[in-house]
Amino acid sequence: MEKRLKIGEYAKLTGVTVKTVLHHHKMGLLAEAKRSPGGYRLYGVADLNRMRSIKRLKYLGLSLEQIREILGEPDDHKSLRTVLHAMQTELLNQIKTLTERVEKIQILLQEEQENLLEQSNESPSFKMFNDILGEEAREQYMEICPEIYEQERKLYEIIDDLQWGLDYEDILREVAGYFRDNPDKYHESLAFGNKISAIAKLQSDSPVVEELAREYAQFIIGLPFYPKLMSHESGLQKSFDSLWRDIFAEVYSPAQIKFVEKLEEYLGSGKGSGK
Repeated sequence: MEKRLKIGEYAKLTGVTVKTVLHHHKMGLLAEAKRSPGGYRLYGVADLNRMRSIKRLKYLGLSLEQIREILGEPDDHKSLRTVLHAMQTELLNQIKTLTERVEKIQILLQEEQENLLEQSNESPSFKMFNDILGEEAREQYMEICPEIYEQERKLYEIIDDLQWGLDYEDILREVAGYFRDNPDKYHESLAFGNKISAIAKLQSDSPVVEELAREYAQFIIGLPFYPKLMSHESGLQKSFDSLWRDIFAEVYSPAQIKFVEKLEEYLGSGKGSGK
């Protein structure tokens, strides 16, 4: 009859703590142990070999989650060759990821950017927006409104880095899809983009700023996604009003910030054309 060890004996023999053994059970790394008539966990040779494998893989730098994936279910007795192949694949993937990171760092260092972190990540939201628009529309965006394109890119990098608790990607998808399917409205929006770029050097109290906000609000109110846009914006403003404006200040000029504030007022009232 196979000799069975109680959990304390098993932990001592394998060089771990009882707490570690219990944690491995909870994670599914170890099969549920057989029980003695008195209810004590009992461990045999298979359990010893399983722990040996776990410790060896952990020594190679793999996480417990990775080890669980490599070894499979506790009752699935894989051959050493199968385990080694799985380890090799995992480690090669890690090397590939690290190599890509090193290459990215080298590019940033060569560019000698003033703020090295500023360009380190591409905004997934901004990329999604442009992917939906299509390459031709994106190129038009960059050519006609280069300043606004760059400002929007920076703004969405900041937005994506933080957890706002809002699914703003839904409205972005709808806006991008609409402009893709309605190129005339898209070109009209780019014309407004040029005007928004032009007010960057104006004083924030210039009447041109408010007039442009009124005109742009009227344009947006006429778009089919206006109700959803306002629902999204109002939720954001209620929770992060002052913080949101501080973030805009990192990207926009004082006149452009004033434009955004007046735009919100006109959109909120639904009276973009009113004076």
